[in-house]
Amino acid sequence: MFVYALVAFAAAARWNVPVNVRLYSQGFLLFGSVVTVILFAVISTRVMLERPQRLFPALRDRLVANELPNRLIIGLPVALVLPVFFSLFTSMKGGLSRIVPFYADSTIMAIDRTIHGGVDAWKILHPLLEYGPVTFVLNFFYNLWFAEMVIILFCVTFSTSNERLRSQYLVAFVLTWALLGNVAASIFASVGPAFVMPFYGDATFSPLMDYLQTTDTTYPVWALKAQGNLLADAALDGPRSGSGISAFPSLHVAVATLNAIYLWRFGGLLRWAGIAFLIVIQLGAVHLAWHYGIDGYASMLATPVIWAVAGWLSKAQRGQNRLQVENPSPL
Repeated sequence: MFVYALVAFAAAARWNVPVNVRLYSQGFLLFGSVVTVILFAVISTRVMLERPQRLFPALRDRLVANELPNRLIIGLPVALVLPVFFSLFTSMKGGLSRIVPFYADSTIMAIDRTIHGGVDAWKILHPLLEYGPVTFVLNFFYNLWFAEMVIILFCVTFSTSNERLRSQYLVAFVLTWALLGNVAASIFASVGPAFVMPFYGDATFSPLMDYLQTTDTTYPVWALKAQGNLLADAALDGPRSGSGISAFPSLHVAVATLNAIYLWRFGGLLRWAGIAFLIVIQLGAVHLAWHYGIDGYASMLATPVIWAVAGWLSKAQRGQNRLQVENPSPL
């Protein structure tokens, strides 16, 4: 995160990108407070149901047994810098067009059609998904993406069961956002199907947008409002919460892939829930006009590589820490 911050501030100074490091401070504080209250309520309820002779000592012992002190020691430093990281990311994403003007959509569309037999990906899916209830459900889960991401992120942040796995996930998380969400998004600067008309005057995806707008009269399609907000924010100066337009690669699919990789090792329901959620996010990304099909494919290919690199970095760091313990420095 420190390296990312240095690079972000340097890029912001070079291309005059407005930066606000406090975009998500209140949101994360609110989320952390709500999660803390819920967890404490759950633990307290379980202790009270056991009817201990002395409630508060029993509650204290349960918190200690759950390694609360250790969880706070290792988790709080990460949790406190996450709002700054996300604020920097949004600031840089909002300023990508200052670094590289949007240019790649026509090329990405051509490649996407080639992959899908000469037609746009949404047209292949449309006969299966062009039903109001289906569109609504896809939009619901697409919006649920943020909650899934934050819940897993916080669970890992405060996890004490597997130090190396925790390190690998957190490093992979930061690299995914930085490399795919900022670097790759700058190299392949594109706006996505929902925005090719306002940015390029290209009506290729007008039939899909017309379907979504028609469906919105019966079943709410929240993606349309979000896309309108992004378009409005793009005309303003400075970052705002959730602002920034970028299509290739899909960060939604990348994070869903990362979480599917992480949940796979737990087996059972969590394993298949992660895979199912990834599939739904990919379908929603295309059907709701956020992304070309290839945006998600690229993320699904790149994220496992980032996961492997993060594993190597975590292994190397753990080996270095072990060496320092076995051969402590005289300092």
